[in-house]
Amino acid sequence: MYRPTSGAPGDARFAERPTPVPSDHPPQSAPPTAPQFPEYQPLAPAYLAGEEISGASRRLRALAALSGSLTDALGPAEAADLVEQKALSALGATSAVVVTLGPFPPPIAPSVRAFAPNFATTLTVVHAIGLPAEVRAALEQLPLDAPVPLAEVARLGEPLFLSSEEELLRYPDWGGAMAGAGARAAAIVPVWANGELRGVLGLAWAERRSFDEDERAFVLTLGVMCAQAIMRAHLRWAERQAREAAEQANRSKAHFVATISHELRTPMNAVLGYTELLADEIVGPISALQKDHLGRARASGQHVLGLIEELLSYARVEAGEEVVRAEPGLLGHVVEQSLVLVRSLADRKGLHIRTQGPNEPIELHTDPRKLRQILVNVLANAVKFTDAGDVSLFFRAQGDAADAIVTIYFEVTDTGPGMSLADQEHAFEPFWQADPTSTKSSGSTGLGLSVARQFARLLGGDVFVLRSALGAGSTFAVSIPVRYRGAADDASSESAVHFSAAASQ
Repeated sequence: MYRPTSGAPGDARFAERPTPVPSDHPPQSAPPTAPQFPEYQPLAPAYLAGEEISGASRRLRALAALSGSLTDALGPAEAADLVEQKALSALGATSAVVVTLGPFPPPIAPSVRAFAPNFATTLTVVHAIGLPAEVRAALEQLPLDAPVPLAEVARLGEPLFLSSEEELLRYPDWGGAMAGAGARAAAIVPVWANGELRGVLGLAWAERRSFDEDERAFVLTLGVMCAQAIMRAHLRWAERQAREAAEQANRSKAHFVATISHELRTPMNAVLGYTELLADEIVGPISALQKDHLGRARASGQHVLGLIEELLSYARVEAGEEVVRAEPGLLGHVVEQSLVLVRSLADRKGLHIRTQGPNEPIELHTDPRKLRQILVNVLANAVKFTDAGDVSLFFRAQGDAADAIVTIYFEVTDTGPGMSLADQEHAFEPFWQADPTSTKSSGSTGLGLSVARQFARLLGGDVFVLRSALGAGSTFAVSIPVRYRGAADDASSESAVHFSAAASQ
């Protein structure tokens, strides 16, 4: 009598099979190389008659339908269920089961992002239909050396076709349980994927079955399609897990940067506050030399505070916490505010910032703080890499004012060292530096251009390298819609844009 138990591997749930496992296929060895099974081809109509033609045609249609269905984004159990359902309907089988060899899903080799070689010692049920409950329970985590046809196929990698109850009973306990449930024939075929044995597909029928060559090829084809579908599902699962892990790591990084930046900004604001009190002689008179030293200290503190603000901006964007607060304003005011913040950097290097734009005012409906930060970051980057010469800022409006589809284009040109094509591909990556040693002399975080691009895209525009060449300087372009497209479409607040010939400021 069939009695599944929970004992040791080999005799735990099935009694010892009379025929021993061949010595050249030990349970612990790697699965054999995938054999070349014949491709399923229905017999020619000239050799079929009546019911045979109907059966071959039904199987061919089942394969075509299955092939189309397996292209959908299915999970492993869904893919196995689909294969089993097609097998039952096309072949008249009464039960089906798909088991995988080893853990489920299979391990991924992190270095190559591919399935690792399989040296598993157990079988795991993925899905089953119509299988007796006691057999299903016994197959859960079944040892590979168990006297069961599914384990034998997993060990040897060769299909088994048991055409009668007598053949089922070659495996006494399993066969007795199956026969007791009404099975009189079974087919057990290996499931191969990428040259590795990944599992087994088992089918059972309620009557004796001859299993001609055509039918055997069909069942083997089902096994191949089942393997491909399950492996695709595993890859999707692994990809989803990797993406979720990367997103979690990114959120953790952004949270850390935001936290440490806040912790640094608080004491720095206190330092700057006390420095200002001393410089303004609130607590008593100071000498000219002391005032000069305090001025230097305050300038350095402001620089550190600027770096902290860059880190905070980056962290907010990465965490998706930046919000666009669109409001009406004049482009000229935003440009002038940006220049005020950058001119002191240029003056220290003896550089002049030239600007050129329309004479007539251009009304905006966007987030002026973010636009100002974009211009400051791009201009400061140009000043940083220019040691002699000028930095130029040109801007113009382009588009159809009647349809309110107008874009402001800014061009910031420097006379610095320029960039190679390879460096241009990395220019907007966070923390990237063309010359890593430059951080020691310039105090840059490598976030300016990255934050500028992310802010520009939030506003519906972009920042990109317009042109650059080694030894010939660089030109960065900024595009920003005059009207932020995420804002409410209120006719009363339509932006008025005036075009005129460019004039120097």
